[in-house]
Amino acid sequence: MKTAQIIKGIIILLFAIVAFTACEDVVEVELNDEDIDLIAVEAYINTKAENNVYVKLERTLAVNQTAQNPVISNAVVQISDNADSPNTVTLEEQGTTGIYMLPAGTNYPGVTGRTYTLTITTPDGTVIIGEEYLQEVETLDTVKVNLSDRGNYEYLGIYINSQETPGLGHYYKWDIYLNGELLNDGEDLAFASDELVDGNYIYDMLVLLDWEEEEEDKILHLGDTVVVEQLSISEAAYEFYWGLSDQAWAGGPFSVPPANVPSNLTSSDGKRILGLFSARDISVGNTVIIDDSNFTPLVSSVPEI
Repeated sequence: MKTAQIIKGIIILLFAIVAFTACEDVVEVELNDEDIDLIAVEAYINTKAENNVYVKLERTLAVNQTAQNPVISNAVVQISDNADSPNTVTLEEQGTTGIYMLPAGTNYPGVTGRTYTLTITTPDGTVIIGEEYLQEVETLDTVKVNLSDRGNYEYLGIYINSQETPGLGHYYKWDIYLNGELLNDGEDLAFASDELVDGNYIYDMLVLLDWEEEEEDKILHLGDTVVVEQLSISEAAYEFYWGLSDQAWAGGPFSVPPANVPSNLTSSDGKRILGLFSARDISVGNTVIIDDSNFTPLVSSVPEI
């Protein structure tokens, strides 16, 4: 799908882009033979009221193997914060899935302004550590679905309106849920930094364009429900998603072989860890149910002077 290429160009202009339900940010990453038997971690804590802590552990296989990556069971997985009296919670594995979540009946809310440390001890004694600061995110004011002028009003786009936090060094990601399912392919990633728009109000920023010619290839249809979440992410997470985006679009005749996707996790055995530990605040936008009124050109939200 061409969506990400279009989005990249737009977000570069607007936001100076140098650019996971359960498995929020799952994207297939190309691995070479050096990446066999490495540990892959997908982990986050967020500010939602439920299901806000998630860790998934796997080991990598050779790229020519079609089997599912083997999960890592029976690990000790803990998250702690830097409060005056630090709060630590030990996660429980869900069966033998390699997925670790809060024990039933346990609350561990993500709190903006705190730094969280993830500590994983695998059954063989390897210790993996990651640290993330949970930055507050601005309210996502409005989500729109309308025909975009990019493509002569032939394609539906998803737009957001929100204030950008004053002060350089803020990073954002937009998770798009279609009929309750997260769009989590590499080409659907929408993320940005505030380098060129620090402190400004962002009007009608395009986060997804359904740029497909054939109807069966389109992802937005009449009756679909669209929800967008605006996430605060760290610079490390921003670099991680940029690396994933590079991987997703690598392979063209003139493309440069992508570098390893960066990670903010380290291992006691000195081996590279694949994946990310992310702490994020979340603001959920309004729900849009696509009907005939959405198949009209976008009306600008920019106020008249």
